[in-house]
Amino acid sequence: MNLTPRELRVFISLARSLNFGLTAEQFFVTQPTMSKMIRSLEDKLGVKLFERTTRSVSLTSDGRDLLEVASRVVDDFEVGVTELEEVARRGSQRLSIAALPSLAAALLPDLVAHLRQEQPSSIIKIHDVINDAAIDLLRLRKVDFALSGLDVVYRDLSYIEIMREPFVLLASRAFPVELRGAEWCAHELAELPMISMPRGTGTRMYVDMAFMKRGVPFRPLLEIQGLPTIGKFVQKGCGVAILPLSAAHMVLEADLYTIPLKGGPERTIGVITRHESGLSEFAVKAIEWISEFALSHLGKGG
Repeated sequence: MNLTPRELRVFISLARSLNFGLTAEQFFVTQPTMSKMIRSLEDKLGVKLFERTTRSVSLTSDGRDLLEVASRVVDDFEVGVTELEEVARRGSQRLSIAALPSLAAALLPDLVAHLRQEQPSSIIKIHDVINDAAIDLLRLRKVDFALSGLDVVYRDLSYIEIMREPFVLLASRAFPVELRGAEWCAHELAELPMISMPRGTGTRMYVDMAFMKRGVPFRPLLEIQGLPTIGKFVQKGCGVAILPLSAAHMVLEADLYTIPLKGGPERTIGVITRHESGLSEFAVKAIEWISEFALSHLGKGG
């Protein structure tokens, strides 16, 4: 008996969805082909895996047993492939990075251009994701390191701060703002119609803390998750937003401008790596370049 990883993945997908049509679409085959694949698998194993009627599909007891075993086998196989890819990256010019979208946009295009100029054959993957997803990718060994805007504390991970990034006020000529002074004034800012990211995001945490330190509640007029959407609302004169410098630059368009907030919130920017895994020379060079570039373009040393 010779079962392939693809056959096991097909079975697992069908066992979870119990829908031949959806599983066929997922694996880019027709429904009759999918039925034939399952019959072939049942013939190889000598057991019936599914009960099929014109109205429903269900797992047999043998099917449930196989699902448990197949899931473990496929998970172990994928972990093994990931580890092999990591070993290959260490010995080659391959690099995979996870980063917050604002940091990916601000720092990584220049990095990739620089690395490709030095190593034209290099293969680089960028994952622009939120912080939690970046941590997951790092732990799953899908990336060499992550760029974060939060100083994470995990037993299996290391965090090295490379800079501190200031927050700025994003405003529009449709709703012009002139602050009375150059210093951060929570009371003055609290009077403005604020557009903010929702609670639970790193950006909102920093802003909430900055207002809290001055004893002023932060009550935004609007809460919006996406940076591009925040930029559009500010551009239309619906309010202003307090954002990290890189995030503000990411959405700057015509009629938008930024105002420095001296003494205002700053966020840490750093590199997260796994304790037990060494970095390739290529990855080390990338981190060194990012650190220098970030300091010169976004903030100050930590």
